[in-house]
Amino acid sequence: MSGYVKRRRTLVRSIDQVQQELARPTSRWLVLVGILIIALILVGLVWQKVKIAQLIQEIEQLEKQLTYYKETNEKLQGRVLHLSREDRIVSIARTKLNMSYPPYEIVRIPMIKHGSEVNK
Repeated sequence: MSGYVKRRRTLVRSIDQVQQELARPTSRWLVLVGILIIALILVGLVWQKVKIAQLIQEIEQLEKQLTYYKETNEKLQGRVLHLSREDRIVSIARTKLNMSYPPYEIVRIPMIKHGSEVNK
């Protein structure tokens, strides 16, 4: 019986070895999958940092444009105020366009009150 026990032990060892060998690729796959996941996470983090840097740069550029447009708007509003002054418009109308105020006349407009004309 000792030969039978030896063969059985050998057979059990062989089965254990086969099971260990079968378990190794699974653990190798798990390690490989873990490394890939970590690599993807790192790539995602780097991409996120790059995207954030691009957005910050775009925001700074837009803020500069906003400042420029606000300054330009203030200048244009000042120009509008200057160009729309009444004395300037009257001066241009008289000198360049040869315009003058119409003569003053009193024009009477008849008032009608309940169907009858009333002059005042």
